[in-house]
Amino acid sequence: MSRLHSALVALSVLLSAASPAPADESRRDQDEAREAVERGAIRPLEEILAKLHDRFPGEIVKIKLEREHGLWVYEFRLLDPRGRLREITVDAATGAVTEAGDD
Repeated sequence: MSRLHSALVALSVLLSAASPAPADESRRDQDEAREAVERGAIRPLEEILAKLHDRFPGEIVKIKLEREHGLWVYEFRLLDPRGRLREITVDAATGAVTEAGDD
């Protein structure tokens, strides 16, 4: 399984994961995220992953797409080649890394 495929599966699982939110709310979140990509309001995950991999080598172990202060952000947890767990936050609209640190 490719790294991209694994990451896409992880994102879909996270977006549909059981949470305290009702199923209808979870579905709305998924639909809202998909529509944001379709209208160009946020960059597709595939594009973000390609840029992220160039700058931060390692294995992505978790991905979340969420709203923070009204803005969409991708949050990644990455295991770097030295075995450190890193947390990287990316502005989903621009693809700019807004935070990168050790977890």
